[in-house]
Amino acid sequence: MQEYFSNGRLGRLCLKELRESLRDRRTIVTLFLMPILVYPLLSMAMQRLIVGSVRGTSEKQEYLIGVADEETAQIFNNSIRETQRAINAGVRPSIDIVRSQTSSKNKSDPVATDSDHPDSDHTDDLQALFRLAMPERSSTSEALKDGLLDLAVIQAKQKDLRSRDGQSIPVFEFELQFREGDLRSEGAMLEFRKAMQLVNDYQAAMIRGPSLPTAVQVKAASIGKRFDPTASLAGVLPLVLILMTITGAVYPAIDLTAGERERGTMEAMIATPAPRFVLLLSKYVAVVTVAVLTALANLFASWITLSIGGLGRALLGEQGFSVLALLQILPLLVIFAAFFSAILLAMCSFARSFKEAQAYLIPVMLVSLAPALVTLMPNIEFSTWLGVVPLVNILLLSRDIMTGSPAPLPAFAAVFSTLIYAAAALVVASRLFGAESATAGSQESWSDLLQRPRKARAIPDLGELSIYLALLFPIFFIVTNLTGQWITEIVPRLWCNAVVLILMFLIAPALFVWYRRLDFRNTFLLDFGASSCSKPGNYGISSQLGWLISSVLLGLGLWVIAFELFKTLSDLGFGALSLERSESLDALKKQIREIPFWMFLLTSALVPAVAEEFFFRGFVLSAFRHRLSAVWSIALSALIFGVFHVISGSVLSIERFFPTLLLGLALGLLAVRTGRLWPGIFTHAIHNGLMFWLTRFEEQELEGWFGKGNQHFPVLWITASMGVVGVAVLLLWMSSLDRSHENVS
Repeated sequence: MQEYFSNGRLGRLCLKELRESLRDRRTIVTLFLMPILVYPLLSMAMQRLIVGSVRGTSEKQEYLIGVADEETAQIFNNSIRETQRAINAGVRPSIDIVRSQTSSKNKSDPVATDSDHPDSDHTDDLQALFRLAMPERSSTSEALKDGLLDLAVIQAKQKDLRSRDGQSIPVFEFELQFREGDLRSEGAMLEFRKAMQLVNDYQAAMIRGPSLPTAVQVKAASIGKRFDPTASLAGVLPLVLILMTITGAVYPAIDLTAGERERGTMEAMIATPAPRFVLLLSKYVAVVTVAVLTALANLFASWITLSIGGLGRALLGEQGFSVLALLQILPLLVIFAAFFSAILLAMCSFARSFKEAQAYLIPVMLVSLAPALVTLMPNIEFSTWLGVVPLVNILLLSRDIMTGSPAPLPAFAAVFSTLIYAAAALVVASRLFGAESATAGSQESWSDLLQRPRKARAIPDLGELSIYLALLFPIFFIVTNLTGQWITEIVPRLWCNAVVLILMFLIAPALFVWYRRLDFRNTFLLDFGASSCSKPGNYGISSQLGWLISSVLLGLGLWVIAFELFKTLSDLGFGALSLERSESLDALKKQIREIPFWMFLLTSALVPAVAEEFFFRGFVLSAFRHRLSAVWSIALSALIFGVFHVISGSVLSIERFFPTLLLGLALGLLAVRTGRLWPGIFTHAIHNGLMFWLTRFEEQELEGWFGKGNQHFPVLWITASMGVVGVAVLLLWMSSLDRSHENVS
C-alpha cells in the first residue's frame, strides 16, 4: 500500500474521482448556482424578520418599571409629573417622547403594580407609558433578569431646593438597571432618559438659577443579556452554511459509490491491484474536496451579502461579518466536511442504486437537522457539554465566532472531537466498502461491524484506535468537567481522578483488546521476561540494568526541563485561556500541603504513570506501529498524550501541552527502544512525583533554589538536567536493541 502513497498513484486516483464528480450537473448547480440564489433571498428574509421583531416590540408602548418600595415609587412618579409639567409649559423636547396608546394591565403579572393602589395616577399619556410594579417574591434586579420587568429602579433620591425667587425646585437622582441586548428594556431606558432630559431642559430654560445643580441625574448599568430576536437570527447563517456543505457532499458521495455500482463500473475498479482502502480514500478525497469548494462558495457569497447590505452589522454588531471571522469559520467547515463526507460514504456503501442511496440519506439528513435546529432556540449557550456533540458543536462555535465571543474550552472540544469522529467514520466507511464491493449482490450489515472477530491478531490497527478514541474523548471530557465542577475538596478530587484514570485508560482498553481478540502482551508491551534482557550487549551493559538506569535518569532530568517550559509558557501568556485564578491556585497549594504525601504520590504519580503508560505507550503506540514508522508512531502518540492533558477539569490549560508533549516523546522512545512498558512507568512516576513534590514548598522555602523573587530554576540546574537526559538517552541506546524496524504481524 505504501507504494501508492509514495509514487503518486493515490494523487492520480483522487484527480480521476474529482473530475468525474465535477462533471455531474447536480454538483455544478450546488457549487455555483445555489450560493448565488440562496443568500440574497436569505438576506431579504432576515431583514424582514428583524423589522418585524423590532416592530413587534415597539407596538406595545407601555413599559413595566420595577421599584423596591413606596418611597421609590413616589419619587419616580414625581419625576414623571415634572416631565408632564414641562410639556404643559410648552417646552419643546429635543427628541420626541413616545406616547402610550394603552394603559391596560396584565392580571397575570406576578408583581403588584401601582394601578392596584387607589392613589395611582394615570391621567395622562406620559404616566401611562411607565407602569410601576413591586416584585413580590424577588428583588427588582432578579425580576429584571428573569424578564418580568423592563427597567429596575435600584435607587432614587429627591431633594427640594430653592431658586432665587424662592420657588421650590425638585432635584432627582436615579440609579437604574436594564437588560443589554433586549429591545424592550433598552427602549424603556431610552424613553426614561428622554423624559428626564426634558425636565432638565425645562428647568434650565424657565426657573433654575445658575447655582442650582442639574435637575435630574440618571446612572444606568446593564445587567446581563436576555434573549434578543436578532441573536437567534444570527445563528441561522452557520446553519445554512453547514446545510449547504452537506448538500455539496451528498451527490458526489452517492455517485462515486452507489452510482458506480448501478453503472457496473465498481467491479472493474475492485479488480485492479489497488487496495480497497486506497480506492475508498481517493473517493473520500474527491467528496471532501467538492464539499470544501461548496463551503468556500457559500462562505464567500454570505460574506459579500452581509457586507454589502448592512445586514451583517444588524445581526452581528458593529464589527459585522469580519474577514477574521470568515478565516476562522472556514477551517471549521473543512473539518465538518471531512466528518460528514465519511458518514455519507459509509451510508452509501449499502446502496445498490442511486435511488436507494437517496432513500438511505433522507433519514440521515433529518436526524442531522433536528440537533441543528436546537441551536436556534433562545438562550442556547455554547457550554462545555455541547462541545462534544457532533454538528451542534460546529454550529454553536461558528455562531460564537461570528458574534465575537467564542469560549476556549468548548471550542477546543468541538474541533478535536470532530476530527476524531471523522477518523472513526472513515474507518467504518472503509470496512463497509471493503466488505461490500466484491460482488454486486452481497450485502453487509451494520451488526457485522460490531461482532467480535473470529481471528486473533497481535496488535490493534489505526481503525480500532480511531473508534476507541471517538468513544473515549467525549466521555473523558464530560467526566473531567463534572468532577472539576462538583468536587471542590482536594482529597475526594484526587481519589476521583485516580479512579477515572484507572477505568478509562487501563480497564476499558483491556476490555476492548479482549473483545477484539488482540494479544495483550504485544498490545500493551507486557513482556517482563529477563532471559533475553539480562545478557550484556555489545557495550557490556545488561539490558535490564541499562533500561532501569536510563528510566531513572530521564525522570530526574525531564521534570526540571518540563517545569521550566511550563513556567516560560505561562509567563508568555499561554495560560490566559486557563480559568484558574491565582487565589484558587494558592488555596489549592495550601490544601495539597496539608494532605499526606503518600496519598498525593499514589493518586497523582503512581496511578497516572501506570494507567497512562498502559494506554498511550501501549494501545496507542502499538496501533500506530501497525502502519507507520517508529518516529511517526512516537510523535503521534506523544501528540495525543499532550492533547488529553490540555483538559484540566473544567479549564483549558494550553501551557501544559508542550511540557507533556516533551515527556510523551521521551516515554515513546523508551517504549520503542526497550519494547517494554515498565521503563516508561518508572520515568513517568518519577517525573510526576518530583513535579508535585515541588508544589508542597512555600515560596520562601524555594528562594534558596530559585533566588529571591525568581520563579525559575538557575541556569546551572537546567544545564545539568539536560546533561542527565543526554546521558540517559546514550545509555538507553547502548543497552537496548533498535526495534524501530521490527515487523509486527
